[in-house]
Amino acid sequence: MKAGADDRVRQPRGQDRRDEIIDEAVRLFAAKGFRGASITELAERVGMTHPGLLYYFGTKQRLLLDVVHEREEREGAAVLASLGDGAADLPSGVRAVARFVARDAVLTRLYVVLAAENLDAADPLHDFFVDRYARARSLVAALVPPGVSGADPDQVAREVVAVLMGLELQWLMDPTAFDYVAAVDAFADTLDARLTT
Repeated sequence: MKAGADDRVRQPRGQDRRDEIIDEAVRLFAAKGFRGASITELAERVGMTHPGLLYYFGTKQRLLLDVVHEREEREGAAVLASLGDGAADLPSGVRAVARFVARDAVLTRLYVVLAAENLDAADPLHDFFVDRYARARSLVAALVPPGVSGADPDQVAREVVAVLMGLELQWLMDPTAFDYVAAVDAFADTLDARLTT
């Protein structure tokens, strides 16, 4: 399920201003969550009025959807770039995700905060995150080589997503506690060994 970004065509100056608002909204939502952030505060941060900011998005919820869409675009491009032209395998994919996470902690924090805010079915991004985690598990399961003894693809997928999310949360809480990329690389090494035996 896509977040439903606004795909209207805009003039370059209007697009630049809209991009500036989204970049600041990413930082604000990552720090305070969607619920804790106000349009007035965001407008002040970008030097606009509340009505002026809403001109670009219409509603706070529309802005939220555009912020999520932007984050999805950046993640997809970064992971594809990290994988390069080589064939994707599970350990390489895990390493690519780690590099994206470490490169932009604000975008990582954004999803941790927004996911926690959207646990209930009536929340605006609940279905988006349910779908996101289901897609992640499906992608991981599809990368488990067939015929590996004792490797149930669905269980491997649950474990991989759990480890990545758990390490992200620990690292965001205390970035000095451990080297996040090294920890994920070590996990990817054990995963590689497990799936090639």
